[in-house]
Amino acid sequence: MGVIRWAGSAPALLLLAAAFCSAQDERRVTSPDGRIEFLLSFAQPDPGAPFQLAYQVSVRGQLFVDTSFLGLWIHNQEPILGANLGLTASRIETTEQYHSLAAEYMQNGSLGRRLTLEVRAYNEGVAFRYRVPRSLPLDEFLLDNEATEFSFAQALDPHASLALPFVTRQGEAGWAGILEVPVPHYPRLSLARLDEKTLVSDLAAGKRNSEAVLEAKTPLVSPWRVLLIGATRERLNESGLLDSLRP
Repeated sequence: MGVIRWAGSAPALLLLAAAFCSAQDERRVTSPDGRIEFLLSFAQPDPGAPFQLAYQVSVRGQLFVDTSFLGLWIHNQEPILGANLGLTASRIETTEQYHSLAAEYMQNGSLGRRLTLEVRAYNEGVAFRYRVPRSLPLDEFLLDNEATEFSFAQALDPHASLALPFVTRQGEAGWAGILEVPVPHYPRLSLARLDEKTLVSDLAAGKRNSEAVLEAKTPLVSPWRVLLIGATRERLNESGLLDSLRP
């Protein structure tokens, strides 16, 4: 019997295996008209860092939101709840108004910490939220912050206000608006700049570094994070997307 020999170095093979696993765990959901696609996958925030849950948004096949990372910072529990995840289940549901994706994950090496991301793709944009199911490591816990990124394909106006709703024009691709659907007792969303294209959620605005932003008990459901997309600024205001997300 012959011996199969793999060409290439061990590090290269490891990278290839990681890329294959990441592709296997990709999940996509498109708007009812097929124009908007939300891609959920894994990527590395930095070289050598653990793979972390991330998403992209495309409009008519063109990248609108580039790789943006997701996760929750749990007090005194590392790594971030969003890194080292394994996909355990997913499901797609369709309605006339939106198509939805629910992707369930378990964190490797964490004694069973779990995270679910729920996504809805509308003709007018996308919305997503975190669900933290009850588990032994996460029954009652302190939430230090949320690490939700919005990394646009084009640079943002450096002088634009970051107050919600945050509105930006992305060239010929159209306009985008970031906002939330608040949940009682959950901290309100603020935004901070990471770089010229990227904003990140900040629930700890105005708090001291040592303070947790929420005393939580599972199951925990976060507010909807909403990205409106329209050809004009006025179209963002005309969207009825928010009404379907409110309880």
